[in-house]
Amino acid sequence: MKKLRLIFVFSFLLGLAVLIIGFNTTKPRLLVLQSYDKDYAWSREVDVGIRRVLGSRSEYAVRWFYMDTKRHPWKDFKVNAGRSVQKLINSWQPAVVIAIDDDAQQFAMKAFNNRPDVKVVFAGVNSAASAYGYDKSSNVTGILERLPLDAVRETMLIASKSRNLTSPARILFLGDRSETVVADEAYFRGFDWAPLQVQASQLVETFDQWKASVQLAQQQADFIVVSNYRKILRTAGGSDLVPPQELIDWTEQNSRVPILGTNVFFAQDGGMLAIGTSPYEQGEVAMRMARDLLDHPGKPTQAIAIETTKQYVVAMRASRMQARQFKLPSVYESAARSSNNFYP
Repeated sequence: MKKLRLIFVFSFLLGLAVLIIGFNTTKPRLLVLQSYDKDYAWSREVDVGIRRVLGSRSEYAVRWFYMDTKRHPWKDFKVNAGRSVQKLINSWQPAVVIAIDDDAQQFAMKAFNNRPDVKVVFAGVNSAASAYGYDKSSNVTGILERLPLDAVRETMLIASKSRNLTSPARILFLGDRSETVVADEAYFRGFDWAPLQVQASQLVETFDQWKASVQLAQQQADFIVVSNYRKILRTAGGSDLVPPQELIDWTEQNSRVPILGTNVFFAQDGGMLAIGTSPYEQGEVAMRMARDLLDHPGKPTQAIAIETTKQYVVAMRASRMQARQFKLPSVYESAARSSNNFYP
């Protein structure tokens, strides 16, 4: 009798295990592909947006993959990371891939254009959709990342009045030479800044070049607009990247010209003020699109229109604002505090 009972219990547990495994293997599969590492502020906050929409839903099988190309910006590394992603997709066969930032598109996902077995939802893309063939693809949609230049322009106009500038303010764009910054700079150039005057952009590779550009701005600009700066080399031809906090601390200490960042992490790294694209919006919109495709397998991807940034986030460092006597309406501080991006 005891032996029979053990056989019954074992059979029940085995059947339950088979049922659970069968259930999990039939779940719609979602791959979240990040270009960078999970500790990078932008990627971390995009993940927050994705999880807000994903919630505790257990009907999807979800995997996360981080290509880590921000800390390893060399082409060979990116190519190999992209190949790893492609192998994962071909073996695991997700129904939908959320691919974030340009490196994920360039080195992994554009190879899946028009593949009927996988649907792609992009986010955080600074380039045009056509750069990856997405404008003509039947299985791709997503949300483009665009700098909130209207808000940046408005902020500089307000600050110009408080600083008693008697002529139109001059602005200089500064960043590294990454694909993201090149795309940002093109968008910056195409924006109508009137009555502000745009000076020559400075896209640099090394810390010495960065320092020279900051010094140049002291004679040629009233504001510096900083894009990304995480691919600045310590020395030409080397592989040692300058830590973001060191670079921004040097910049703030050696520039009498106020500096505005276009990424929220600029203030986190020690900068005075940032008005950046909302990473939360990028994640939330992408996950809503992915959920729609997962819940309606027969729905054409093209039925979901590509969207563009609508929200932005303010980040502020009070000590830098006070040191520069940089005055803005109190709503800026309230906005920074409301998103936990206010720093002493």
